[in-house]
Amino acid sequence: MRLKGSQLIEEGLLVVLALVMLGAVFGVSKQIVDNIVNFFDSLIKGVSDLGYSLFGWLFP
Repeated sequence: MRLKGSQLIEEGLLVVLALVMLGAVFGVSKQIVDNIVNFFDSLIKGVSDLGYSLFGWLFP
């Protein structure tokens, strides 16, 4: 099967586009996971601070 030059260029561009999109998806998913982790860290810290402010006198 012979491919013309324009077909080879088109196939190459499609492969490059697929790799760029794959990188973008992984970058966005990492950012989402980091935001979720930060949310739960701040939630745990807030609950811990609240517990200490309410019941800190029990543990001098």
